[in-house]
Amino acid sequence: MKLILAALSFIFVWISFIADAQASLIDGGEPVRVRLSSFKEKIKLTGTGLRIQNKEEPFQIVAIPQKSEAEVRLVHKNGKSHWVVRLNNKDPERIFVDPFLLIEGQGLRAEAKALPNKIILHASSGSGGDLIGVLPLEEYLVGVLASEVPLSWPLETLKAQAVAARSYALAVMKERKNRAFHVESSILDQVFRHVLSEDDKSPLIDKALQAVRETKGLRLLTAKNQVLKAFYHSDCGGQTTTAKNVWNHGVNTGTAVDSSCPSHPGSRWKFQLSRAELLERLKVAEFKALELIKPLHEKRISAVRVAFNDMEQKVIPANEFRKLLGFQELKSAAFTVVMSGDDYIFQGEGFGHGVGLCQWGSRALGLQGRNYKQILSHYYPLAAVK
Repeated sequence: MKLILAALSFIFVWISFIADAQASLIDGGEPVRVRLSSFKEKIKLTGTGLRIQNKEEPFQIVAIPQKSEAEVRLVHKNGKSHWVVRLNNKDPERIFVDPFLLIEGQGLRAEAKALPNKIILHASSGSGGDLIGVLPLEEYLVGVLASEVPLSWPLETLKAQAVAARSYALAVMKERKNRAFHVESSILDQVFRHVLSEDDKSPLIDKALQAVRETKGLRLLTAKNQVLKAFYHSDCGGQTTTAKNVWNHGVNTGTAVDSSCPSHPGSRWKFQLSRAELLERLKVAEFKALELIKPLHEKRISAVRVAFNDMEQKVIPANEFRKLLGFQELKSAAFTVVMSGDDYIFQGEGFGHGVGLCQWGSRALGLQGRNYKQILSHYYPLAAVK
């Protein structure tokens, strides 16, 4: 435990050091650590002027300024993590002993994937590692906007998304300050891809930059003046819900009715599974019946009761039930289920958990001429933008 705490203490000091090392297209914002991917035993990186550092050594140039390829292998030996680095598949191997390895360079890539100019390789549990990008919060938000919503949408909608995404990131960064990374780059947190390395001349990326710059520093605050963990989703299906209804915890920021969402072409959906497929996804051998549990005045179910026999049953929270069946297929908890022969047909509306800002609804409000503060007030009526 002492070794883990020492390593984490080091990474915090280390991050504060590297935060000043590189100019960004967007200034300001504390660095955010985002897990971009995981790898098994090795990873290949390309870039210009690669530099590498571990806890024990200062920055060392390990590549001449031209483009180079680095193969990094992770080896566990005698209870320690060893990073074995070979450049251009020919230079002598260099070995760094540490759970963390910091790499800097211009135009960094892993395979074909563009990376921030600072990354951390982290020896995670098991034999693999994590690839973690380190970049200013405001720059990170541009990549979130480019991934979460179409940049052709109204600018005020993008600005509302920027404030919500910034608020969510800041709240999570505080929650996870003692972890190797703050956020995932997937729907588990906020979808992110690094766009500024090559797309900064794109008019759409310029629009994302504008949305982030024009809301710089703004975040949603709760009644207790705390940064709100501002959840958002794709399509509420007509009405949002509260975090407590989905996860049984979280700050209540009010709900919103979105009459425009059910008219969205993709709002209504149907999903069909055979009994055998349903058993496999639920990881059970057999069951007798499914019962949807729905609170009064709610369009979304809160849980599914799986009856195995007259005495034995299991109650699965709605979000966990969606995870078991697949978030992309069982798109929301606003659904009904009927049987057709041996098949179960799920029919519903909306996409996502339904908490906080509805992206399709915010698009409609933007098209109606609402500004970003009005959009945020609609979806977080009990929060303040400051």
